[in-house]
Amino acid sequence: MNYKYAAYLRKSSESRERQALSIKSQKAEILREFPNIDVIEWISEEKSAFKPYKRPKFDQMMKSIYKGKIEGILAWHPDRLSRNEIDAGTFTYAVRIGAIKDLKFVSYNFFNSPEGIKQLQNSLTDSQYSSAKLSIDVKRGLTEKLKMGRMPTVAPIGYLNTKLATRGENKIIVDPKRFKIVRQMWDLMIAGNHSAQQIRDIATEKWGLLTQKKKKIGGRPIGYTSVYNLFSNIFYTGQFTYHGQLYQGDHEPMITMAEYDLVQRRLGEHGTPRPKTHSFAYGCGTFKCGECYYPIISIEKIKYIKTENLTRVYNLYYCGNTGKVVSCGQHKHLNEIELEKQLKVELFKYTIDPEFLHWALEVMKDNNVAEVVTEKDIKESVIKTIESKQGELNKLIQMAMKGFISDEEFKSSRAELDVIIHSLKSQLKITESDKEQDLTELTEKAFVYSTYALIALQNGDKQTRKEVVKSLGLNRTIKDKKLNVVAFEWYDAIRKGYFNIKEILARIEPEFSCKQRSIYDFPTLCSILRGRWVLSPRPLS
Repeated sequence: MNYKYAAYLRKSSESRERQALSIKSQKAEILREFPNIDVIEWISEEKSAFKPYKRPKFDQMMKSIYKGKIEGILAWHPDRLSRNEIDAGTFTYAVRIGAIKDLKFVSYNFFNSPEGIKQLQNSLTDSQYSSAKLSIDVKRGLTEKLKMGRMPTVAPIGYLNTKLATRGENKIIVDPKRFKIVRQMWDLMIAGNHSAQQIRDIATEKWGLLTQKKKKIGGRPIGYTSVYNLFSNIFYTGQFTYHGQLYQGDHEPMITMAEYDLVQRRLGEHGTPRPKTHSFAYGCGTFKCGECYYPIISIEKIKYIKTENLTRVYNLYYCGNTGKVVSCGQHKHLNEIELEKQLKVELFKYTIDPEFLHWALEVMKDNNVAEVVTEKDIKESVIKTIESKQGELNKLIQMAMKGFISDEEFKSSRAELDVIIHSLKSQLKITESDKEQDLTELTEKAFVYSTYALIALQNGDKQTRKEVVKSLGLNRTIKDKKLNVVAFEWYDAIRKGYFNIKEILARIEPEFSCKQRSIYDFPTLCSILRGRWVLSPRPLS
């Protein structure tokens, strides 16, 4: 019986089907196998069949089948028609209801019977299973290859991909013809006397550098764009990146990481820096915008200065408000160098001499026992007062129950006693809280910070400098490139008391010993620097 046949040809561009026959070859095989069949339509498609609803020509073919425009299908193999369960079910259902009256394959025998349809379903299912399993196997193989340090891509110039018969054993080796030439190109770039374009011209015109000759490409001088890719490729250090991840390769490195970093600085903005996580001294919420109070964020800016032939790296800070929720006019960047200059000016206000620090710590040490005794006496006195007032309240209740006082007198007297008892209990809690915080230790930390914070900012690492800034005050803002920090109260008290006590000590006779001077001026030190209101909230260590 003569049916209206259409031939379906498909070739996926995905790697897992790269060994399937091309569309041209499929057509030739169909013509050779079925020379007497008149094909009314050749349907070719370069799409993957691994997911449904991704092949518009296949969907259009199925519509033509149900309309009766196509009655039979020719294909090279069932896996050309489907590699997923949905399309497989759609196709076999059309065969079962008779919408597709005949199927012919070059490399598969189909009989239009219940058994034949079942075998077709099995074949389509196997195609889906093979694709899924192949995908998993490929990913597993890539993972193992990456762990072995072998980059699963084409080797850059100066290296070669091996072509061993055993799958999985291929690696990247040194190209004996080009390795030394490429290394000389890196040497010129490291020296800094030539541009990337000049080095390219020297390598191609004087040293005869050509790309590797392949079947259709290669054997030509390296391009100007490619030379920048060469000098920004971290592969030459013995490492490589794959899908955004950095791996240690097993190939022979051409340059060191230090040489690579130097070249990236020379390239400036034209180079592609190696993947890394930037760490800024004052990032992660150290400051807020003085206008919208969004966090100040930081970026690294690389700039090549032609007049000096140098590449400089700048850390810049600016408001992180994108303007989507709240508008903000703070768009200017503040250089980290200028920011630290302002920080030093701010810290200098609260800096005291180390000699004064040792004197103050000695005073606190000598008089710590007396202070603890005083705190204990205060606590006992408060407790006794609370017990006394509680006794008065109990007597008041008894008098009211016996009718000795009126209700109005009871309410008035009870309210007065309740206020007194509540106040005394609150005072007792504050006293106990002060004891838990170790008043002496907190005070020592404040003095030590005032003495060495400026030195730590000048000489400390990034984390230390960040802690110094956070310990100065809670309200830290930047507006119009100007720093504003509201310092904790205890630092302001130390600053004021420091100059007052220096004046007092200057008037004391020189023959007094240090200990005599400490005892003489301890009340002044306590009143100026050790008041409890100064040490709340708790200073950071």
